[in-house]
Order: sequence, then C-alpha cells, then structure tokens
Amino acid sequence: MGMTREQHVAFWKAVTEGLTGGLPVVALVQKAGDGLAGSAFQGAGKALAAEIENGARLSEAMEKQPELFSTAMCMMVRAGEAGGVLDVVAGRVAQALDDASFTPPGCRADPNTAPQRYWRAMGWMLSSGIPLLQAFSIIANEVADPAFQQATGAIRRTILEGGNVADALRACPDVFPTEVCDAVADAEQRGTLDECLFKVATALESGDLSGLAPASAEAALGEEAAPVVKLVNLILLRAIKEGASDIHLDPAEDNRGRVRLRVDGVLRDLEPLPEGLLQPVVGRLKIMANVDVAERRLPQDGRIRVKVEGREVDLRVCVVPTMLGERVCMRLVARAEGPLPLDRLGLSETDLAAVRELSHHPTGIIVVSGPAGCGKTTLLYAMLMEKDRDRECVMTVEDPVEYQLPGVAQIQIQPRLGLTHARALRAVLRQDLDAVMVGEIRDLETLECAVQVALTGHLVLTTLHTNNAAGAIRRLLDVGIEPYRLNASLVAVIAPRLVRRLCDCKQPGEPAVHSMPPEAAAFVRGAKGATFYRPVGCENCRATSGYRGRTAIYEILRMNDRLRPVVEASPDVAALHKAAVETGMKPMVIDGLEKAARGITSVEEVCRVAPPV
Repeated sequence: MGMTREQHVAFWKAVTEGLTGGLPVVALVQKAGDGLAGSAFQGAGKALAAEIENGARLSEAMEKQPELFSTAMCMMVRAGEAGGVLDVVAGRVAQALDDASFTPPGCRADPNTAPQRYWRAMGWMLSSGIPLLQAFSIIANEVADPAFQQATGAIRRTILEGGNVADALRACPDVFPTEVCDAVADAEQRGTLDECLFKVATALESGDLSGLAPASAEAALGEEAAPVVKLVNLILLRAIKEGASDIHLDPAEDNRGRVRLRVDGVLRDLEPLPEGLLQPVVGRLKIMANVDVAERRLPQDGRIRVKVEGREVDLRVCVVPTMLGERVCMRLVARAEGPLPLDRLGLSETDLAAVRELSHHPTGIIVVSGPAGCGKTTLLYAMLMEKDRDRECVMTVEDPVEYQLPGVAQIQIQPRLGLTHARALRAVLRQDLDAVMVGEIRDLETLECAVQVALTGHLVLTTLHTNNAAGAIRRLLDVGIEPYRLNASLVAVIAPRLVRRLCDCKQPGEPAVHSMPPEAAAFVRGAKGATFYRPVGCENCRATSGYRGRTAIYEILRMNDRLRPVVEASPDVAALHKAAVETGMKPMVIDGLEKAARGITSVEEVCRVAPPV
C-alpha cells in the first residue's frame, strides 16, 4: 500500500501531540496509527505498541519496519530517548518530513532539491543529538544523489583523519559552492554548525548565497540570537576577555548552574545560570564540541574553536556525569599568542642559564613534572624554541597539539586509530631525529620507548604528573623502569608551579611566620633587610584579590654521580628530595620565597602553591 508524505507527517504530528500531552508511548503510537485508518500506519501503530509492551524502545520497534521508518528517523528517535527529549525530537521528525528534508520510504524526492535537502536534513540530525560522523553516514542514503553520496564519503574520511568539514567541502567544488564552504568554516570555528546548515539550505533554496558571509563575533551576540546560544556566547566572551584559563559549569541542587572562571590559578564565581537553563547550555556546548548530545551516562571529550575580537581560541571540553547532572570543564588555549620564550617564564638568571643548557643537551631524558595547569607544556615549548630547528631534526608526539611550531614536525596522537605515544616514538626513531618532545609518559611501554630513544643518542623532553622533582624519579621507578636504565638515561627533572603576581596596589607587610612550613619560616627569619609585601586590592586587580597575572617558581633536579647511587637504592620521595637538596638542588619553596623577597609575589601565595615534601 503506497504511503504519501502527508500521511507520514500526520503520524508524527500525532506522536508529538501524544508525547506533549503525557500519553504513554504504547497508547500514543496506537492512537496515531488509528488516526490513519486504512493506511499502513494503522497496522504499524499496533505492531509498534506490541513491541514496546514486550520491552523494546520506540526506536528499536521502528527499526523493524524499514518500509515506514528510515534510518534517519530511527536514529533521531534514539537520540531523543537517550536525552530525555523524545517529544522535541518527534516534533523535529515531523518538521523534517513536512519541509521535505527527509524523503520517507515509499515516496519520491525531487532531484532538483538535493542540495537544500542535504543540508537541512543534516541540520535536523545534528540539532537532535546525532554525532557528526554518524549523521554523515546516514545522509548519504537519505539524499539519494550520486554526487552528494561520493562527496559525503570524502568528508567522512577527512574527519576520521583529524580534518574539518570545511576543508573536505572545498575538495569538492563541483558539489559545494565557495560561499557554502566559507560559511561552514566560520560555523565550525564558532561551534554553530547546526544553525549554519539550516541557513545554507535556505540560501540554496532561494538561489541567493550572498547572505552566507561569516558574521562577526559581536553579531553572534545580537538580540536575534537564541537565548541559550546568546548565554553560551556571553560566558565564552567574558572568559576570554578576563584571561581565564578554565571555565567550570557545575550542576546544583536548586536547578541553577554554577559558573566559575579560573583566573590566575584561582576559581571565582560568575552569576549563576537562570533556573532550568543548565542542561540546555550543556547541550549547546556539546553540539559545539561535536560530541554526542544524547549521551549523559559516560564522560566525553571534545574541542571548540572560537574567534573573538580577532583572537582564535581553542577550548578543550570535558563533560562528566554527576549525581546532579552533567558537569563541564573547558580549558582555554589562545592559539594566536603562541608559546612564550624562556626568558619570559619567571626563571631566575641562574635557573635560566641551567634550562638553556639543558635545552641543548645532546642526549638523555629531561622530565618536566607537576600537576595539570602548572606550566609544563609552556616550558617544554619554550625549550624547543631554543633548539636550532634549521640544523636539527626536532619532532613532537602530543595529545593534543596545542601550538604549531615552525620547523618542528608535530604528531597528533590518535588512539582510536592505533597511533599511541609508544607507536609514534618507535616510528620517530627511524626519522633521523635530534630531539623529540613526548607529551606525557603514561605507561611502561611509552617509558621504555623514551629510554630507548635517549640511550640511542637523542634528546627526549617529556612530562609527568607528580608533586615535585624527586617525586618524578619515584614515579618512573614505580612505572617499572629499572634503576640502572633510569640512571643511564635521565638528565634532569624540572618542576614548575605558577604563583600569582602582586598587583601594584601591594603594601609592605610582615608574613605570619607561625603559620608557615618550617623551611619557609627559617627563610623569612633569615632574610635580613628584605621587604615582604601583602595583597591589598584595587580596580586593576578586580578590587578583591590583590594579585594580577602569574609567574612561575621552579625546582631543578640535575642528575649527578652523588645522586645516582641513591636512585639505585629506590628510596621514597622524602629521601630522594633530601639527597637532591644535599647535592645542590634549590627547593621550589625557596625559589618562590626569593621572588617574594623581591616583591614579585607574597609569602602566603608561595606557601599555598609550593607542595610539601
């Protein structure tokens, strides 16, 4: 029995009305089918109801009737079920059928409308929570046009290889006009791809592509922007303008989202989100980060690239489920600023000379150690910039690649394709390299590869997550490397930390010696003639903190013949730290207190940041 588009639309409108009215799914699908008496939907409604009564979901029941429900419809319904927004998605299915974005089974599509149907159908799928790659897989069959099917295959391959949609579109100029490619490229940067696709479809339908020119960031915040889109843009814009390194969105018991920015290493609150808007904001960010909007049970990671006031900023997005809802953390990286040189990283003259010397060391492993956000990657990039990249072969193995360095071959790790740190390291050994930076030592396999690279005459720069320099040695031993191999390959460990700089409003003040660690108290008592300062607060430092900007304090442990026998004995961290200090290492807290004595930071800030041994 032939079905018309109007019957498909009527069925889904009835389903949407039933869901909105609170009817059980079993009852509403049967009612929607009975409303089309004499058609295939009447029997289909009963069959769907029977499957659901036996424990199936609506999407699973639909998949058993491909003669009425296409793959696109089934996947949209599945996303709606997972996200708890089945009523919204059902309405979108009805709209997609009504505006001919989807061609229902048994109906014919106008071949002349393939371009606009392609983009509008993609828009409906993305806005319903279907991941980008999955949507492209579906669209190839949804729009039965050979040119678009071939182009879609090329787009999927480009995305799987780490590329973006716009570059893939530009490789098919016969199918995708330049104006469309430019609009998609701008939307990818802004994270508004779903909105852009509907605009592209409308422009293709009218035959006028002039309105697809990329808009400015400020225009995106205009009055016509959707409230949730506008709210997300305002949060991102404020974070970028205030120099935040991270944005935190926390669910709360009062159904209002808590928004915090990490500025100069300290979290501070913004105005909470309006009641009921946390989940829509999280959904918007997940769409921008190209992750599964419907998945709320598992952690997800994604990336967003935005351009504000001429500055390109990357945001690394991590979404995790909590008891109160999904929590989002975003790390901001300003791409245009690039890495800082060594002489701008707060190193004292002695430490600057030592790190420069280490940067030019011919062989061995140099570890930069510390918690997330302490400046490890910044220091590694600065050390790479010290290399003579015209006369040396320098490579990196990273996840992710944060900055692009001229003259350096940078490898992006892709575990899902089998390209791990260890596999990439084995490959670079055959590249006649001089130095390699490894983003992080995560397991014994990667560590053994790094040691092999170092022992075969190359310099390896890498990172670890430990509290101090001595802790890095203990961690390497705990991972499983033999002490004699570690002694043969390790050159030095550098442990940085970021401390806040005192604002110009600072005032002299005696530190509270009684509340300090013994090491710090002894330094302050012995610093005769030094003037220590305390934070005050003014308009320039937001009136409350008394700090503005950050600098770094360091601990540099260099391996030597006196320290190697201690490593061979595999002692604990405290014993390693004591031995390192006895052989010339300046503890991090002392480096920080020296900066405090020069008025750069406060004693309290150093004691807050420097880890206890």
